[in-house]
Amino acid sequence: MRHLVFGRTSSPNIQFFRYFFVGGSSAVVDLAVFTVLVTVLDLHYAVAAFVGYMMGLAWNHLLSVLWVFQSSKHTRSKEIAIVVGIAIGGLLWTWLLLYVMIDLMGIHEVAAKMISQVIVLAWNFGMRKIYVFH
Repeated sequence: MRHLVFGRTSSPNIQFFRYFFVGGSSAVVDLAVFTVLVTVLDLHYAVAAFVGYMMGLAWNHLLSVLWVFQSSKHTRSKEIAIVVGIAIGGLLWTWLLLYVMIDLMGIHEVAAKMISQVIVLAWNFGMRKIYVFH
């Protein structure tokens, strides 16, 4: 049980377990920023999604490097470039999902954001595991 939390690991199952918690805390950052921007400041959901997603991404990457993945396959600058590319893909998925759920289906912005986060989690983990880390 101790290995689930402490020490480096190359086990994909343990990495996913840890990434689930890292992703959860990142989702909280993302959702909190999104909710404030949409409900308090009345920004358009696409702008709020961008700001929240980027803040959650920064938090996620920091914890991923420190706790989830063992090491990068690349130099730091190449790693950052790939992470930015993956983030752009995740943001595009987020915008598409929000558009479909909010504009086409009439789902509330915050509920739609929460649903999109669950779907984009799989994208982010898979792409980071395949293209960034061992």
